[in-house]
Amino acid sequence: MVSGKLKPSNFIGKVEFGTVKSVLNKNTGQKAPSFVSSTSQMRYAPRSRSITQSDSIFGTSIQETKIISVRHNESLTENLKVRFVKTGKVHDIKYISSDESNTPVSFDYITITKEPLGAFDGT
Repeated sequence: MVSGKLKPSNFIGKVEFGTVKSVLNKNTGQKAPSFVSSTSQMRYAPRSRSITQSDSIFGTSIQETKIISVRHNESLTENLKVRFVKTGKVHDIKYISSDESNTPVSFDYITITKEPLGAFDGT
């Protein structure tokens, strides 16, 4: 994927990367799963696949995924989850295509699950 096609106006929302941990609810005293951020909020740009790319992944495990792009960040790993700030929905990361070039502006393409994780909404 060519990162040169990204413009500042493409970055339409914010995401956070982190993990899901059991956190004690102060009101009930019970533990409940909660999203714990490990990065600050980052702007993201949704990316779409070409028809050829969509046809080539048909019937594979990544068919039901979507792609977002963020500024290059070496701390991002596939063990993290991504939470969309506006909706609070948490998604699994399937694959990270990092831009390892030595350019001042580089982007990582992150393939995430299309649907949020179960009934968990990250709030």
